[in-house]
Amino acid sequence: MRKLFVFLSLLVMASMVMTACAPAAAPTAEEPEPPAATEPSGPVATEEPAETEAPTTGEFTSPDPTTYFLPQFGEPETLDPALDYETAGGEIILNVYDRLVNYNRERADEFIPMLATEWTLSDDGLTYTFNIREGVTFHEGGELTPEDVAYTFQRGLLQGGHASPQWLLTEPFFGVGVDDISVLVDEGASADDREALSANDPATLVAACEQVKSAIVADDAAGTVTMTLAQPWGPFLATIANGWGSIMDMEWVIENGGWDGSCDTWQNFYAMTSEENPFTPIANGTGPFMLDHWTQGQEIVLTRNDNYWGELPALERVVIQKVDEFGTRFAMFQAGDADSLVVGSQADYAQIDPLVGEECIYNEETGEFDACTPVGDGSGPFRVYKGMPRPTHTDAFFNFNISSDQYIGSGQLDGNGIPTVFFQDVHIRKAFNYCFDWDIFIEEVMVGEGVQTVVLPVAGMPGYDASAPHYTYDPAKCEEEFKLADVDKDGVPAGEDPDDVWETGFRFAATYNQGNTTRQSAAEILASNLGSVNEKFLVEVLGLPWPAFLQSQRDQSLPLFFVGWLEDIHDPHNWYAPYLTQTYAIRQSLPEDVRAEYEELLSAAVIETDPDARHAIYEQVNQMQYDNPSGSLLATATARRYEQRWVEGYYFNPILSGGINGGNFSIYTKR
Repeated sequence: MRKLFVFLSLLVMASMVMTACAPAAAPTAEEPEPPAATEPSGPVATEEPAETEAPTTGEFTSPDPTTYFLPQFGEPETLDPALDYETAGGEIILNVYDRLVNYNRERADEFIPMLATEWTLSDDGLTYTFNIREGVTFHEGGELTPEDVAYTFQRGLLQGGHASPQWLLTEPFFGVGVDDISVLVDEGASADDREALSANDPATLVAACEQVKSAIVADDAAGTVTMTLAQPWGPFLATIANGWGSIMDMEWVIENGGWDGSCDTWQNFYAMTSEENPFTPIANGTGPFMLDHWTQGQEIVLTRNDNYWGELPALERVVIQKVDEFGTRFAMFQAGDADSLVVGSQADYAQIDPLVGEECIYNEETGEFDACTPVGDGSGPFRVYKGMPRPTHTDAFFNFNISSDQYIGSGQLDGNGIPTVFFQDVHIRKAFNYCFDWDIFIEEVMVGEGVQTVVLPVAGMPGYDASAPHYTYDPAKCEEEFKLADVDKDGVPAGEDPDDVWETGFRFAATYNQGNTTRQSAAEILASNLGSVNEKFLVEVLGLPWPAFLQSQRDQSLPLFFVGWLEDIHDPHNWYAPYLTQTYAIRQSLPEDVRAEYEELLSAAVIETDPDARHAIYEQVNQMQYDNPSGSLLATATARRYEQRWVEGYYFNPILSGGINGGNFSIYTKR
C-alpha cells in the first residue's frame, strides 16, 4: 500500500485551493525575458552552475555582507499598498512602508506598536484610538501626521474594487457582507465599474464618502486617529497589520496624481487598475528600506533608510532579480551570488540537499526553530529550514443530505448504493475518520513533509492546539463504529436491522478535482482501508474536471469530496466560518440546527478582542467537531527554506510575504 503512493508529488496540492474571496496569490512565473541591454545591479549567474568546493565549517563568509541578493520568479503587480493583493508586491511594501501595528516576530496573532505607539479599545469593542508616533518622516521628507493615517485608510476603502484587499476592511467598518464601497452607494450594482459608479446621484456619492470619513477621524492636535467599527471585530488588528494597512504621505499622493481627499472626486479613482495607477512603479513610505528603482522585467533594488525611526537594518541594500528559471537561480546560489534560494517545487530538493551542511527543524509547539544541527560532516555551504506549516490544508467533506443519486448508486442501503442521508449518522462519520491512514498520506504522498491536521485553524492562532482530541488510524475502532450505525434511523437496534451497514455494505463515489493527485491519493487511501475493513464497502474514486467538481459541490450532489482551503487573513474566523457555517457547511448540507449552534459560538469569538477568551470559545468548537465530526481533517503541508550559511536572523511568520515568508529584510545580517 505504501509503495502505491511513493511516486506522487506534492506540487499539485496548491492547485485549485478554494478560498472565501480572492486570496493573496503567489506571483506567477513567466517565460524568461531576453537579456536587457543595461547591466543589472546584482551579480549575474554564469551559464553553467559554478563548480565550487564546499568550504569547511566556519569559513562561510559572504563576498558582500552589505547587500542581500535574492533571485526569484515573478514581480509585483503594483506597489500601491491600498490595491496590491499578491505576495511579490507585498514583499516590497512590507519593507518600504510601515503599518500602525506590526506582528510580534514569528507570532502572527500578537501585535506590537509600529507607527502607533499605543492604542485603546472602547468598552463596547467598537472604537479604536491610536496614538500616532511623532518625529517620523517619509522617505521623500514629509512628516508623518495623524491626517496621513486617516487619509490612507479612507483612500483605500474608497478606491476599493474586488481586485483589491479592501473587502477585508469594509466588513469591520460597515458590516458583515459589505465587501466593497459600491455597496454603500447602490448596493453593489456598480461594483468594479468606475463609470457606472460615477453615474450615481452626486449626493449619494458624497454621502458614501462622508460615511467613510466619519468612521476614520484624525486629530492632529491630540496626535490620534479614531476608528469606529460597525460591530466588534476580533481580527481587526490582524487585518491592519498586513500590507494594505501601510501608511502613505497624503501630500505626496496628491502631488503624484492621487485622490485629493475631497468627497466630490473620490469616484474618479475607484477600482483603479495597476496599469493606470500612478503608484504602481513608485513608493514613499516610512519603512526601514527605500525603493531605489524598479526596472520591470529585471530587478528591484532597495536601499537602507538611514533616517529610519526604529532600529536600523544591518543590510545597506537589497537586490531582487527576476529570474524565472530554477536552474539559473540554483546556479547563482551555488556560485554564492544569491543569499537564499526560491525553489520551483519539492522535486528540486534532491538537487539542493547534497550541498546542505546545516538544518534547522521547526518546532510546532514553540513556533520557533530548534537549535540547528550539522548535516553529514557539516561542510555543506547551505542551510535548510524545515517543517514550517503552510496556511492551507486539504480535507474530506461529508454531505449530510445528498441532492441527487448521480454519485450514490442505487440510492438505497442495499449493497449497491447509499441513501441520501447516509452521512447523517455520526457513527458513519466517525468510522470514516478511523479508517483514514495519516501516516501513509504524510509519508508517501507528502514525502514526509507534512503534519496531521487536528483542528481547523493553523498554527499560531487562537483555537490552534496540537494536543486537541483527534482521530488516528484504527481499523478496530472503524469496525466498531460501523457496527453501531443505524443509517435509516428506524429504531431497530444496530445488528438486528435489515439495513445494517456492516452486514449489507455500501457503494458510492468519492470525488476530487482531476489532476490533483494529492487529493486523489487521499481518496484512494480511504477507499482501500474501508475495503480492507469490510470487502462489502466499495468506494469508487472519481476525478471531475474543476468546473464540474465546483458546480457539483455547490448543488450538493457529492456524497464525499476532497478539497482544500487557503486563508485570506491569518485569523481563525477565516477557518471556522467557511467549514462550519458558510462555504463548505452549505455544500455539505450541514443541518440548520448544527450550523446555528456553531454560528452562536463563532459570532461570539469573532467579536472577542481578548485572544485567550477567543481561544476558550474555539476550544469548545474543537471538542464539538471531534464529538460530532462533519468531515475528516487530513494534513497540512510543511515547507522548506534554503539560504547561505553566512546569512543569519531568519524566523518564520506564516503571514509575511516573501520566499517561505522570509521577506522581512530588516532581520538579516551577513558575515
